Amino acid sequence: MIGIFQRLECSRPWNFPRSGNAGFTLIELLFVMLIVVILIGIGAAGYSLTRNSAKESQAKADIELIRNALEEYRVEYGRYPKSENMTHILRDLQEFGDFHAIDPWGREYGYSCSNRFLYSIWSEGVDPEDDADNIDPSRVGY
Repeated sequence: MIGIFQRLECSRPWNFPRSGNAGFTLIELLFVMLIVVILIGIGAAGYSLTRNSAKESQAKADIELIRNALEEYRVEYGRYPKSENMTHILRDLQEFGDFHAIDPWGREYGYSCSNRFLYSIWSEGVDPEDDADNIDPSRVGY
């Protein structure tokens, strides 16, 4: 029968691979998947650390801007604002710049003024219950 069912002639014989060499084993696939998951985990952890570092830098920059405005306020009025509410303080400081009362974690910056020449401003950081992560320029080692 000549036509579509002709016998194909090859220069060398066709050898089918043995079943043991015909692909990846389940163990090999699981091992590759494990490596991919580990790499994704490392990348996610690095991304999280980078985000937290960026938020800390933003909070430090905000605090420095507010401190500069507080110094300008003191030069103008001879004292620092007495209010403990950061929203009221920033309203008083509007003539010295535009500031936000909210830190990068969504909480108000802290402010206290003990006398007309001494004040403290800070952010509670990532965890408001943990004082170790506070961003406070008056703290030693800041």
